[in-house]
Amino acid sequence: MRTFYIFKVNREYYNLTKDMPFNLYKAYLNIKVSTKENLRILSNEYYSFTERFDKKSLNEFIFNRYKDNDCYNCYGNTHMFNNYYTDEVSKLIVNNSFMILKCNVPNSSFLSVLVNIPYLFIVDFEKDGKSFVYPIVNAKVGENGIDAIIGGSEKDS
Repeated sequence: MRTFYIFKVNREYYNLTKDMPFNLYKAYLNIKVSTKENLRILSNEYYSFTERFDKKSLNEFIFNRYKDNDCYNCYGNTHMFNNYYTDEVSKLIVNNSFMILKCNVPNSSFLSVLVNIPYLFIVDFEKDGKSFVYPIVNAKVGENGIDAIIGGSEKDS
């Protein structure tokens, strides 16, 4: 299963980095690999270019989108999608400051909901340093899903 981290970038920083997403990726990576001593300073940096999610309304939005689907399950802030026909297993965890998407298929069903949220930046830190999509609105949610555009250099398809 691949793990993607999803952040909501504020509008001003989006306008600054939409043509240079690698800089934003490096900023998030720097925060992820930091030590505990730097955490207070990096926390201020993190919130200078990242907006918080309204967890309650976002959970309601996702729940209302999938509540009638037999493959969907929700418990608290964790949304699960288990489709036995396509062998998809996706888990979306909503936090105040970021989301985590774990999926075993390149085209998670949750991507069709996430494209409706502006200024999202999706990152796979475990790949070789070139795995991010910015903005997710440009992600073609099709047969190849996120793997069709992930790689760090794609923009405004």
